[in-house]
Amino acid sequence: MKAIVHPLLEEIWNHSFDSMILVSDEGNIVSLNRPATRLFSGSPATLIGASIHELIPSEDFKKNLQKKQKTGISISLGTKQLVGNIAYLENEAFEGSCSYLLILKDISQIQQLHHQIQEMNKTKSLFDLILDQLEEGICVIDEHGTVLFYNKKAGEVDTLEPDAVRGKRVQAIWNVDQNTSTLLTSLRTGRTLNHRETQFAANGKAITSLTKTVPLFLGERSAGAMEISNDITEQKQLTETIMQLQKQHKGNSESPASLTTQKNNTRFQFENIIFSSREMAQTVEQARRSARSKSNVLIVGETGTGKELFAQSIHNESPRKNSPFIAQNCAALPESLLESLLFGTTVGSFTGAVDRAGLFEQAQGGTLLLDEINSMSTSLQAKLLRVLQERKVLRLGSSKVIDIDVRVIATMNEEPLDAISGQRLREDLYYRLGVVNLVIPPLRNRKEDIRVLIGHFIAKHAKLLDVNVGGMEQDIVQFFMNYHWPGNVRQLEHVIEGCLNLVYEERAIGYDHLPPILKNKMQQQEQTLLTEQVQPYTGDLPDQIERLERTMIGQAMKTTDGNITKAAEKLGISRQNLNYKLKKYLIYS
Repeated sequence: MKAIVHPLLEEIWNHSFDSMILVSDEGNIVSLNRPATRLFSGSPATLIGASIHELIPSEDFKKNLQKKQKTGISISLGTKQLVGNIAYLENEAFEGSCSYLLILKDISQIQQLHHQIQEMNKTKSLFDLILDQLEEGICVIDEHGTVLFYNKKAGEVDTLEPDAVRGKRVQAIWNVDQNTSTLLTSLRTGRTLNHRETQFAANGKAITSLTKTVPLFLGERSAGAMEISNDITEQKQLTETIMQLQKQHKGNSESPASLTTQKNNTRFQFENIIFSSREMAQTVEQARRSARSKSNVLIVGETGTGKELFAQSIHNESPRKNSPFIAQNCAALPESLLESLLFGTTVGSFTGAVDRAGLFEQAQGGTLLLDEINSMSTSLQAKLLRVLQERKVLRLGSSKVIDIDVRVIATMNEEPLDAISGQRLREDLYYRLGVVNLVIPPLRNRKEDIRVLIGHFIAKHAKLLDVNVGGMEQDIVQFFMNYHWPGNVRQLEHVIEGCLNLVYEERAIGYDHLPPILKNKMQQQEQTLLTEQVQPYTGDLPDQIERLERTMIGQAMKTTDGNITKAAEKLGISRQNLNYKLKKYLIYS
């Protein structure tokens, strides 16, 4: 069978880019154009009469062919990917022998290009993510001055959203022109520009940056320009802080002695440590003995136990007492600033750095207190360890070795072994620092010190506040003796100072002068005691007798304001017997 086709239409038929095939009802090829013969790698003689289902062995295609009218059919033919349309024909020109026109388009190359575009977009997105992690701000424009790329750091410096900048012209974003814009100037002249500037963000914060602008070329053709901005605000602030702190240290070391501050910048000696307990007496004696040597000291104690008081006392009892005493809290500063302060800086070690002596040099011949050593980063601890071992220090950026003679006293507020296991303290640094190891017991473990401390702090702050207070009511003293004092001596002093601020004409500190937290604690204790009194008796007789004795003795001591003689009379026992029971039940008078 041969279709009757006008010669002009046949010419159009063969010159079409798409493969077109006429197929009979049975699925046999009636006619096909030249692109179709190339698609199936055959000739009209071999292909006409062949089954289209043999050439395209696909069940989906076979089902679609039966639908008579279908567009956008996806067909795989070897390595080629096709998209086809099926049209049902009813025309007497084909003598009723042909009923389908199949049009196939080879989209393999289009799909390859699409895949390449997807991969390129993926790569571009990956590069965008990488560039967004940089600490430098990056802005790239094309040859027309349109922003192609603008990362997050650049947005932080300019306080702009990157998405709002990309795709816009430089003049539309910033109030600049061809002469005032570094990007446009570099694009126009083809020169690299370097400059430093300080600008103010929308929140009023001053931002100092070093900027480098370079032209971009593809071969010899100008393709745009790129600006790299390095925010040095923090480095500038660190430099200024170092200078200020070093001025303060210098000023303190040169200031004349006063009633509260000695020439070596200390205030405390062993005589200032107030105690009556045996545990504290042992600790003070150990500290006195350690003062005679040059060995490093590690002082361990909870917050508020008086670690710096011990450190200053050791220094003032040592042969170094006429040399500088310099204290530095390791938790108060970032690592970079702390390193600069400890070891010193030289010109060029970082942006804005100048020649400055570090704390080791400033403490030459004296003592350097490193407070909260466990807050120092382990990398900086390694550098500190080397200085302690070699007795030499290098300023940042310098190759000149400086010999040092400094005794280091370090403090920490947690158990050293816990800090080592938690990787907050290097084990080798612990052994280097802990040549002499002092442990200051918390206040709750030396309650006999509470009474003398109460008297000392009342006398001290009453004089400063110009109030006439003779002491503290007995029930408050008893409460203070039983309280656990998580802030230790510092908390006790602050509480007493706060109470004295509320005293008007009273001669003693009472319940009304306590801070709200301690009032609540005191009420809870009284409620607990009341609950214990009304509970039914359970257990054996000796336990109940002991419990009853403890309760009655406590009540008697409270009602007699701690007077043992009167309490013994009230209970009907001897003073000696009451003293024995007070010690037995750990009831403090």
